This record gives sequence, structure tokens and C-alpha cells, in this order.
Amino acid sequence: MMSSQHPGTGILSAMYGAVRALQLYPLENEVVKRGLVEVKEQADSILKLEGGLSIWVAGNYMFVNDLQVKLDLHDYASLSAFREVLRSHGVGRMEASPKSSAEDWQAFLTLIAADPEPGQPPLEALQAELQKNGVSRISVGPPSAMFEGSDAQQSAEAARHTYTRSVKVARDMMEGLVLGKAIGARRAERAVLAVVDQVLQEPATMLGMLTLRDFDDHSYVHSVNVAILSVALGDYLGFNREQLFELGFAALFHDIGKVLIPPAVLNKMGWLNDEEWRLVSQHPDFGLLMMFSVEGSEDLPYRAMLAVYEHHMKPDLSGYPRVIRRRRQGLFARIIALTEAYDAAISNYSKQFLPCSPDEAIRQLREAETGAYDAVITRAFVNMMGIFPVATLVILDTGEMGVVVAPNPNPKSLSRPLVRIIANSDGERVGDGPIRDLTERDPETNQYRRSIARSTDPERYGISVADHVA
Repeated sequence: MMSSQHPGTGILSAMYGAVRALQLYPLENEVVKRGLVEVKEQADSILKLEGGLSIWVAGNYMFVNDLQVKLDLHDYASLSAFREVLRSHGVGRMEASPKSSAEDWQAFLTLIAADPEPGQPPLEALQAELQKNGVSRISVGPPSAMFEGSDAQQSAEAARHTYTRSVKVARDMMEGLVLGKAIGARRAERAVLAVVDQVLQEPATMLGMLTLRDFDDHSYVHSVNVAILSVALGDYLGFNREQLFELGFAALFHDIGKVLIPPAVLNKMGWLNDEEWRLVSQHPDFGLLMMFSVEGSEDLPYRAMLAVYEHHMKPDLSGYPRVIRRRRQGLFARIIALTEAYDAAISNYSKQFLPCSPDEAIRQLREAETGAYDAVITRAFVNMMGIFPVATLVILDTGEMGVVVAPNPNPKSLSRPLVRIIANSDGERVGDGPIRDLTERDPETNQYRRSIARSTDPERYGISVADHVA
């Protein structure tokens, strides 16, 4: 089974340890030598598994190979200090090639261990020194401008970065399988872990990403959206991180079998004929077989592979694939069935139906016929999302316009979420205005100060609701 432990903490800790040793002792010291050996071993391990090593400093966040590193109490001080070392030299990103040598690492770490020379741009000075020392297989660059700003902005951009990279991974993996390429599971593992970490840290921000319309191929976006929703629901249900990883992996690749179905069938507008439907209904069978063709499939979570096969069966087994013997649809499959239906309802993924508002999608799930979805999971999903889910654009009875940023934690007040005001009662945009709790009452009348009159389509007003959620 694939590990859900973060692969980047080791290299960052080793690099900071070597830098601290170089700041205290000469190169000949045994502590320095051991530190440099540890860095090379950690780097080689990542390079062997993943073919490359990149480190990004993005505001208060750090990424190793696109996976955000979580700073816990054990390593917070050292990794934060290393982040500041990189910042002092103007470094926002660092990349190492598989051919990077021990001499390259020694030169690079020695240079960043020294204080920058005053009077010249630190990054340019570091780049010049690397070139002077013949270091071409380790490169450095500036911070990404997209991560500058407030903590909320950084959080939103970190979520967007994770989302964008996950869409790319889904696309590359599925297109690679169609072309018969040997596809390794390691890159997918990183993408899923990144989604899990972002959902655990900023669930509302990640749920806001579901409204992004910046991508052309809705199939891959749908896969990432289902992964986000499934991980969020799994967290709400009390899953641990390992279980969330397995669930997220299953959700990201739940429709992998559709890559074997002709695009003309998948993208057909309107209803499918019998032969087309027969072909589409085989995608769970195709998906399970394709999971076995992934390089390293013996390490894939069994429950994840099973969920790819079962997610359209339905709890009463009236779905597909048809089963001969009675069985119980797996928990992961029941979760994915629900989250897939929700995302299909609010997005352009389905070619048979027009997208609806998030609150309408919730209503449809609540009113679905008995047996379509697991009743307990549906109730949990509605409680998690609220009647008006995160990123719903709403008109209040005060005339104000707002974006839902969080559900009400009280199950008895699901229709009264937290709303960020983005336009006043005169219709004037106010940017990211105050967040209002719709359970707030007027102390004199005991009436609610604000209530939702209706939801509305953000595209009608040219509003990107994801920009207002963080």
C-alpha cells in the first residue's frame, strides 16, 4: 500500500541541518560531512522515485514536487527557519536534476549558508555564484508573484495551485494510458495527498475551487472535483488521513475507464441510444482493468480499486455493473456515487443535462428516489454542505449580494450559512466585504437581520465566486 507520509519533510530537514552545520563548522568537520551525505541521500531517493526535485517557497507555504509540506510542532521551527534562509537569498524555487552531484549540493548549500552580500540583489548574486562554481544541475528562481499578499490570498492561491496541478495529473495519467505509456502511480499519489492536505487545512477554500471554469476538458476537472468532495465528506465522517488518501485516490480515478470510450459518445449532446449506453455502462469494468495496468498497481489501495468498479452499482444494486451474487456496495463507492452526482449536477460535465445551482443540486439529492444513494451518507453530505453550499451566489432579502463561505455548523440552521457580502443593497460592488452570520437576529424584534431570498447564476454577473471564498 502506498504511504501517505509526506515525502518532502525529509529533504527539507536534511537541507536545513546541513546549512546549520555549515554555518557553525568548516567543511572538514564530521557533522558537516554527515549533513551533506544525508542531503544527497534524501535527494537521490526523491529523484529516483519521481525523476525530479523541485522546492517552492510560496508565502508561508512550502511545496516539494508540487505537494504542500505541512509544518507540525515537531519540525515547525527548523522548516520555518530554512524557509527564511531561502527567502534571505531571494529564492522562491529551487530545482535539482537527477544528475546533480554531491559537489553540486555542497556548493549550493555552502552558498546559501552564508549571509547575502549587501548592496546587490541576493538572487542574482546567488545565481552568479552557482554559475561561477560550475553548478548547472541545481537552479534557483524568484518567488511566484501569485503567492504574495495576505494569508487569505496565499491560502486561496495555494488551493488553486493544488487544484490546477491535480487536473494536470489526471489529464496526463489518463491520456498516457490511452497512448499505452507506462504510467507510474507515484505522481498520482502526490496529487491525492496534496488534495487531502488542502482539504484538511482549508476545506471551504477547496470547495470553492469547484466553481472554477478555467479548464477546457470537463472530464479531468470533474475527477478532481469528485476527489475534493469525497475527501471533504470522508473527513466529515471521521476518516483518518490514510483512509482519506485511499478515498481520494479512488475518487480521482473513478471514471478512468471512460478513456476507452470514443469521445463522440462521451460528448454526445442529448440522450444516448441503446448501443451507446451499453458502451458507457462498461466504463467501471474498463476502469478496474486499467488500474491493474498502472505501473506499481500491486501497491494501489484495494478499496480504491474496488470503488472504481462499484461506484455506479447503487445501494440496492439496481445500477451497473450488474451482479450475480448479492453484495453490499462498498463505503468508498457509496461516497463517490453521491459526490459524483453532485458535481455532475452543478457543472458542464454532463452532456445530457444543463447545470443547476448548488442549492438546487442539494435539493435533488435530498429528494432522490429511495435506493439511488445511501441515506446516511446523503444526510451527512447535506449537513456538511448546507442547503446553500460553499460558493453559492445568493441574493439576500436586504438587497445585498453575497457568496456563501461556510455552512452553519448547526444542523437545524442549514439554510443560514455564513455569507460574504460582495455588493450592497444599492447594487454597488464592495469587493470582499464583511462576512455575515445569517443566524444573527435583531435584538429588538428578534427577527433575522438577513435571510437568503434566492440563489443566482454568477456568470450572469461576471463573478468568479472562488475568488471570494477564502
